[in-house]
Amino acid sequence: MPGERISVIIPCYNATATLEACVRSVIATGYADLEVVLVDDVSSDATPELIAALAAEFPDQIRALRQPAQGGPAKARNAGADMASGAYLFFLDSDTVMDGHALDRFAARIRDAVAVVGIYEAEPLNPGLVSRYKGYLNHYFFARGGVISYEVFDSARAGIRADVFRELGGYNTSLEWGMDFENEELGYRIIKKHRLVLDPAIHVGHHFPGFAKLTRTYFTRVAQWMEIFMIRRKFESGGVTSAGTGMSSAALLCALASLPGMIAHPAVGFVSLVLWLVYLWGYGGFFTFVLKRRPFYAPVAVLLNMYFTVVLACGALTGALRVISGRSRMRELIGARI
Repeated sequence: MPGERISVIIPCYNATATLEACVRSVIATGYADLEVVLVDDVSSDATPELIAALAAEFPDQIRALRQPAQGGPAKARNAGADMASGAYLFFLDSDTVMDGHALDRFAARIRDAVAVVGIYEAEPLNPGLVSRYKGYLNHYFFARGGVISYEVFDSARAGIRADVFRELGGYNTSLEWGMDFENEELGYRIIKKHRLVLDPAIHVGHHFPGFAKLTRTYFTRVAQWMEIFMIRRKFESGGVTSAGTGMSSAALLCALASLPGMIAHPAVGFVSLVLWLVYLWGYGGFFTFVLKRRPFYAPVAVLLNMYFTVVLACGALTGALRVISGRSRMRELIGARI
């Protein structure tokens, strides 16, 4: 794809700790026709000054924009796309670091698709047992299938033809900020007419959240995902929201709930054993991946997986109950669009 510009769009909010490394990693890819669009979403720290310094250092590659009012990442990405001049838009989060081959690999893959999603590297950029767990989990489940057709436009590491993005109207800014499903909604609109693929050869490093924030994020996002699922009635073809992980998460929750009944009746013990086997069927490959990569960390990964799998199952149950009780607004927000 020589001669066709890629505009890398990075929304920024209070990103002084991570933004410089992110921007320098993009420029260090050495992609020939590159534009970096930095969109400040009204930061309250020194992010505007950092953006100005980077723009002064790389005047031929960096374009900067400050939003008139804080509106969240979806609006910031749309604003960056409006400013971008590239034939292709690659969206990147400010707490990531791009692999040196990522843009070349994206340029090669986008010839066969309209939109391409990459993956996170296994090792997180920040230390910690929980961040390592999240990095390993995401990497394993997103990388194991190779290049596949996919449904979610994961904008922390995804690119799309600029004309198609604009034809679709970009991100749906009518969604309430903080609902955190704009990537799913855009992806579902893309695949109605176009091909979106997941390519594990395109990867970025990422800072992952700690225990408390990851618990909240998992619960909230899976509850919303379940509301969407009950409209679409489809799992994703890869990643952590595939049919296999969904079944395994539900099985673990039921297996734990059945433990008291094992004492009262042997039949309950048999059912519990089957449920545990279903759980291992879904996550056994991940445990093997961790064991090979870092053996002494494996017990921690198993315990964290059990905890977060229960969180996911509870989030899914909450989302389902919202729909059943008529409290979900998902159908009116995006039902006709997906």
